[in-house]
Amino acid sequence: MQIIKWVKNEWTQGKTLISYGTLKAGGLGFSFLIPILLAAFLTPEVLGIYSLGMMIVYLFNTVTVLSSSSPTVIYGIEELSESNTIARTITSRSVILLIASVIFIAAVFLLKNQIISFTQLTRLQTYLLILVFIGKTVESFITGILISLNQRIRESIFQFVTSIISLVYIILLHFLGGISLERVFPIFFISPVIAGCFLISKNQYQKILPLTYSKDNFLKLLHYTRWMAIGGTALYFLNWGDNIILRKFSSMEDIGVYNLGYQFFKGIIMIFSIINIYFLPFISQHIDDKVKIKNYLLIKRTKLFLTGAIFSGCLFFAIPLFVEVIYKGHYQASVLVFRILLAGALCSFFGMFYNPIFNSLKKFSALQTIIVFGVITNLALDYIFVRQIGFIGAAIATSLSYFLMTAIKVYYFRKHCKPLII
Repeated sequence: MQIIKWVKNEWTQGKTLISYGTLKAGGLGFSFLIPILLAAFLTPEVLGIYSLGMMIVYLFNTVTVLSSSSPTVIYGIEELSESNTIARTITSRSVILLIASVIFIAAVFLLKNQIISFTQLTRLQTYLLILVFIGKTVESFITGILISLNQRIRESIFQFVTSIISLVYIILLHFLGGISLERVFPIFFISPVIAGCFLISKNQYQKILPLTYSKDNFLKLLHYTRWMAIGGTALYFLNWGDNIILRKFSSMEDIGVYNLGYQFFKGIIMIFSIINIYFLPFISQHIDDKVKIKNYLLIKRTKLFLTGAIFSGCLFFAIPLFVEVIYKGHYQASVLVFRILLAGALCSFFGMFYNPIFNSLKKFSALQTIIVFGVITNLALDYIFVRQIGFIGAAIATSLSYFLMTAIKVYYFRKHCKPLII
């Protein structure tokens, strides 16, 4: 009976996070399940080409779009508490995203031959990367609005609906005309646009319209975004830099095999990142409340990390069976890649609990510096290990880099942040 009462109590205390996490995890299928499904229909070589194409998109998306995401939430929450609107913040971000889109389109047209040479995409597929980028921009824009308005459940529903639309589209492609990259790329634009039309309510529109430009707000957001862009660029190379080294020393088939294992790892990281997204508004509002911060670090963090560790352990044993059944042995080496990366995922998960605190204290320069250190370490280890043992070396390098970054986060928090808030 005591166990039943304990379970009920834990469910009551965490049901909002559980609901949010369940929907968010389902919604992450938009960027996680697509390559997992594609691997079942494409050869490792074509999957490698797809991965390199997406690598180009995510370079610009990380530097110019995602870098303004956390600043939008921070300043949006501040504006909402002051005036019950986020019009100035959203206007400033709209300007940033418009500039980002223009830069990406220009880059594709000016560098198309270099992109084709690196990725082995066709000319049409290269131009379709523009549609992918705009779709990712729309997705990030809508997500920023909903989280800034503290509509976390609605934001998770948006991601979930986006995922469902994507999966249905892929299934229809398979049965109606076959799957090709030309047919897959448009879904990155179609899904968030359709989902956003249904999930932005009249109440949300009233809090972002009319758009209001404020020079001071724009400069603040741009300043914060600049620091986030530095760290975002480093994070990009941490996530995708392996492919640069692999492109030099490995075949396109090896790149495809590695990227499937990496997609499983990336999916775990995305699920774990729910913690940062979910708690950022809460930490921003209560950064001066020592009782709530202690509860977050001592109670919530412990419970959630143990849950994540158990979940990771289950995946360690489940992924080999999944790969064998779905891919019929074509990607068996991806299992070892994932298992090695899983250690890095757990290190990353532990470190994520500090991110909302760093951001709320405006310690973004320290956070970005840690990421820069991580990417330099990862690329150096990639070069050493990949030359010696192939794509397995890239997995080892990534896990070691995440471990070192987490260790530095813990040290920095205890020395520079803990005295300020506890």
